[in-house]
Amino acid sequence: MTLKEQLERHEGRRARVYKCTAGKDTIGIGHNIDAKGLPPDIEDYLEENGYITDDMIDRLFDEDIEDALTDALKLYPNLYRWSENVYNALLDFVFNVGYKVASTFIKTNRAINNENWELAADMLEQSKWYRQVKVRGKTIVSMIREG
Repeated sequence: MTLKEQLERHEGRRARVYKCTAGKDTIGIGHNIDAKGLPPDIEDYLEENGYITDDMIDRLFDEDIEDALTDALKLYPNLYRWSENVYNALLDFVFNVGYKVASTFIKTNRAINNENWELAADMLEQSKWYRQVKVRGKTIVSMIREG
């Protein structure tokens, strides 16, 4: 499964605004409107029609993946050296929680940067995040464990 397929499976795809589990206005494939806003053309279209198009969803998604990659590289400078499983798992994690929250996983991030995949997976499994995200957490932890 590609990263995009994985993220879409975890986030869903919605053309109308909805509240995510954290209570934030969200649209598309996990695009947090409250945190990131919308480009003016998409915002205007949404206001006029009550939904956005698939092309707009894809555009937001591509931008959000780029943002997650930029943030993940700040936390995990060796990200490109690691397996596709670990790369996709960590991008999924950062896409989900954002840089600010991901950066609070200090011991987990240390284990990741030390390439101690078992310890990192164990720590994630013990987190509140893991209990909240259910299937996503199991997928990400399994991918990290595989190294």
